[in-house]
Amino acid sequence: MQNTKIINNNLKQLREERGVKQKFIAEQLEITPNYYSQIENGHRFPQVKHLLKLRNILGVTLDEIFFKGKIA
Repeated sequence: MQNTKIINNNLKQLREERGVKQKFIAEQLEITPNYYSQIENGHRFPQVKHLLKLRNILGVTLDEIFFKGKIA
């Protein structure tokens, strides 16, 4: 469960660093803004198809989403 919160927090940080609104991300993922908010707040885990789209939207790798620079 702790790893899930790290991933959710990484998504929020990456989005905020790029100045992107939750609503925009939700539209790109074809989900509701409330659903995406639940992902960032740790109440839901993103589906694999969403993670793949998120890496393109945010211009990052899956490693950055999962580890955000913590790879040794």
